[in-house]
Amino acid sequence: MKDKVVIGIVTGLLADAIKLSFNYLAFRLNFATVVFWQIAASRFLEKNDLYQPLAYIVGGITDLTVTSIAGILFIYFLHFTGRDYIWLKGTGFGLTIWVALLGTLLVQSRVKLDLATSDIIVTAIAHLIYGLSLALFAKRFYRLPTHPV
Repeated sequence: MKDKVVIGIVTGLLADAIKLSFNYLAFRLNFATVVFWQIAASRFLEKNDLYQPLAYIVGGITDLTVTSIAGILFIYFLHFTGRDYIWLKGTGFGLTIWVALLGTLLVQSRVKLDLATSDIIVTAIAHLIYGLSLALFAKRFYRLPTHPV
């Protein structure tokens, strides 16, 4: 693949699969009370709807869209900054998404979903994993420039 947008979408979605797997594992082990798709749906749905199948559909569409866009942004970020320190860049990128998007979203979600402190910690760790996964898949699928453009 040579198209940066397509590579970004694929990279973002694959990294999201790993992030969601961690979130689901944390949920099944009772470290989290909700899954990401419920948190994403809280931006659009009322509190009573967040435990219905509709929440998973709305949240899934939202999460997959955002992670695809984040994957594209990460590929372009690497295009302009180069491949040096890719793991650090991925970690920083993932945690920046957590602060920028979830930091604002969690305020609203916390009211609607009664999130516990452990839910917040799980989202932070999941975004750290997401960033590392972005780096892994970008390294695999994108021929990174040796030096910044």
